[in-house]
Amino acid sequence: MENFFVPYTGKKPALVCINGHRLVILSHEKDTLEEDLELIGADRVKKVKVAESDVDQEKFLGKIARQVDGGVVIAPSGIGLRDVLKNLEDELPWLQ
Repeated sequence: MENFFVPYTGKKPALVCINGHRLVILSHEKDTLEEDLELIGADRVKKVKVAESDVDQEKFLGKIARQVDGGVVIAPSGIGLRDVLKNLEDELPWLQ
């Protein structure tokens, strides 16, 4: 099993808009998200266990994406949420 940590606002995954992209930022490390939840408007982090198979992970990520009608980003290990957000702002093209 693989652990994902998902930021939530109420009962839905916390959505962040960056350059017009609607995204949920997940992590394999709870601390990556928990330290700066206010940056993405989340109020808690939920741990989700997913089987390590590619099919199960695709289903899980697809479910999260459908819940917010957006995309999913998995934060790299050892990178803080502030840095993830900054990198996304710098790298994602603007959507109009």
